[in-house]
Amino acid sequence: MKFSAALIAMVATLAIAAPTGTQVKRAAVLGTKTYDEYTDAFNKAIATATGDAKTALQNGKIQNKVLKLTATSLELQIKAAQGEDTAAKLAAETKKLDNNIALDKAAAGQAATKLSFTASIS
Repeated sequence: MKFSAALIAMVATLAIAAPTGTQVKRAAVLGTKTYDEYTDAFNKAIATATGDAKTALQNGKIQNKVLKLTATSLELQIKAAQGEDTAAKLAAETKKLDNNIALDKAAAGQAATKLSFTASIS
């Protein structure tokens, strides 16, 4: 599974004001479970890499963080639309997202390594 492909597929069908139970579950899973799996994969690879390979792995990890934080933000927006108070959590996640977007923009044009990992979002 490619994390970005799963996120794009989920976002393409998302209706924040009236999501299906499956959409809410997928947003939550993309924001939490896959985070552990891709972080573990990247951390192991980064720990053994050096030089440009290490930088490319770090750039790839940041790109995946942007996707994870986007999914988490969507989940919180869905919950807010359903009446749950998520303002504080959403503000914190938005701050993290903005920081990682800035890091990704700063690395524009640099190599970014993608890693394969397995995660279930059903």
